[in-house]
Amino acid sequence: MSTIETLQGQESPEGVRAVVLATIRDYGFEKFIISGLPDRGVDVRPFVLLSGWDPEWYQRYTGLGYVHLDPVARNCFTTTLPFDWSSAPYDREADLPAARVMDEARDFGMDQGFCVPVHLEGGMQGVVSLVGRTDWLNEKERLELHMLALYAHGRLRFLNTMGVDGRRRAITPREAEVLKWVAIGKTASEIADITGLSARTVNQHCENAQKRLGTNNRLHTVVEAIRHKLIAL
Repeated sequence: MSTIETLQGQESPEGVRAVVLATIRDYGFEKFIISGLPDRGVDVRPFVLLSGWDPEWYQRYTGLGYVHLDPVARNCFTTTLPFDWSSAPYDREADLPAARVMDEARDFGMDQGFCVPVHLEGGMQGVVSLVGRTDWLNEKERLELHMLALYAHGRLRFLNTMGVDGRRRAITPREAEVLKWVAIGKTASEIADITGLSARTVNQHCENAQKRLGTNNRLHTVVEAIRHKLIAL
């Protein structure tokens, strides 16, 4: 509980990183990732809250869309309970992409791990995944890691919704609705037809959201809205 209190007091992602690393090392883990899990076909990078992975593996995994092939990530959608990577189901013979991801991870020294699914509001899914041996963990230690993961994920989500001035980032419900349609490729005219607004009003909502989030264009606005969990696809 003292560790969780320390975690809750952190005011930056780097502070959370330091607490998480110091804690998981006591359980034999050295690497981790804390992230949201996007729908199929959506880039995972805006959803990553904090990565403690090898940079080369992180670039490969996120750049090639491995999150949608990874049996560990997929299993997070089917359970609320923590699990060992080895218990994530897949058929090596029939599911060659999943087997490739697991084999490549092994090449980076990531052949064993402990995964905590995080179920969020609005049906969103998150994950905290730790790299290392799990066979010696007892039930008490698994519970402690489960609690640590949930609090770390929650603290990072809170910090990522705060602006540099410490105020919570926010957009209006109508701005969020418009940005969700922008995110799936709809034009202002198409969004106007869907929502009953005028194209001019749609554009105004986009500009207002852009100002609130301090972004440079619509794509950047959508990415920031997703990253700060202001919209869900």
